[in-house]
Amino acid sequence: MKRITLMLAAIVCLAISAMAQNAEDQPLSPALWKQGIARCAHYTAYAKGFAKKSEEMQKRFPQGYTLDDLNNEVYGNQGARWEKIYNEFKKSENKGGSINDLKELVIPQVWKLVEPDFQAFITAHPEIANAVPDDQNADENAENVQEGDNGDVDSANAIHDARHRQLQKKNNAACNANWPLWLGILGSLLGLCALLTALSNRGKINEMRRSFAREIERTNANLQEFSTDAADQMKALSIRLTGKQPDEEPILAQVADPVEEQPVAAPIEETDEEPAEEPQQEEVVAEEPEEEIAEEEREVMNLFMSKPDEDDNFTRVSDTMEPGNSIYVLTTFDGQHGTFEVIDKPEVHSFALILPAENLLRACSGNAIQIPNGTRIVTDRAGEAEFIDGKWHIIVKAIIHYEG
Repeated sequence: MKRITLMLAAIVCLAISAMAQNAEDQPLSPALWKQGIARCAHYTAYAKGFAKKSEEMQKRFPQGYTLDDLNNEVYGNQGARWEKIYNEFKKSENKGGSINDLKELVIPQVWKLVEPDFQAFITAHPEIANAVPDDQNADENAENVQEGDNGDVDSANAIHDARHRQLQKKNNAACNANWPLWLGILGSLLGLCALLTALSNRGKINEMRRSFAREIERTNANLQEFSTDAADQMKALSIRLTGKQPDEEPILAQVADPVEEQPVAAPIEETDEEPAEEPQQEEVVAEEPEEEIAEEEREVMNLFMSKPDEDDNFTRVSDTMEPGNSIYVLTTFDGQHGTFEVIDKPEVHSFALILPAENLLRACSGNAIQIPNGTRIVTDRAGEAEFIDGKWHIIVKAIIHYEG
């Protein structure tokens, strides 16, 4: 079906081109030819910088102006620069010809101005465009009358033939004037063929939609699984940062109780200094891990970011992984400056590559990253961001590339 449609479209385009070419090669009536000569002269003067505006010309000559009208009533006071133009086009005024012949009389820049104005005149004055010259009718009638001098029957036949030829020429001229109508009909047929093609492809489009919906469902399932894995990893990371596990809490409690009771259960008074020093050492040992853990929490912080907005600010920031939102992970040591990169997870890559222009282009740079050519995103160099006015603002974009 697609091949048939393309063949029909090619045939219609060739037919339109051929008809348009034939329309341009059709000889113009003498009156219409003079109108074309006048417009070529007018716009040539326009190119020289001394022509009147087209609106003013239409008001002064609503039925069309000729070359002599321009010479006598418009540009007669321009001197040599108009006289040169007038003499040049006056030579061609009585020759006659087609639209292509008019086109050859002027330079391409001037023809771009002449053509729409001349076509508008033809459309607005069909009586001039389809008129048969009076001189031609007079010559035909004279020839027919001379041939009919031998009798009334021959004269009547000659007049009848002359009228028949005149009517045939008028019909031909009317057909030439109806070229835009035929072109419109052909264009409608071409549009109908395109509509039929779209209807024939409707089933394929629906199948593509169903396939896309299945892909989305699979992606959502993968994201949920990724969310579960991320939660487990965050718990493990929290345990690693705090240094505490649920199983160790009772042990710490048991160790702490004897330390507090030791000063009370001191029966020997001769060595008062030794029991006083031992609890102090145990207190120092107990407090050191907590201070080190606090320093680590202040120095290292991982934040998960969504896509940036038009101002290069990350729109959604979270300390935990959010499937369907988190695309970047930002590492900061002071809460003011940090580096970010794309999360190295297949689910994140699939989500980000659905709309790479929105998800990646504002925060990353690389070779044609707006057109994905792979399924995995590799961060070659981390980007840089600063915390400004309550938002993480991108200072330097990350450099990425795709791998299949």
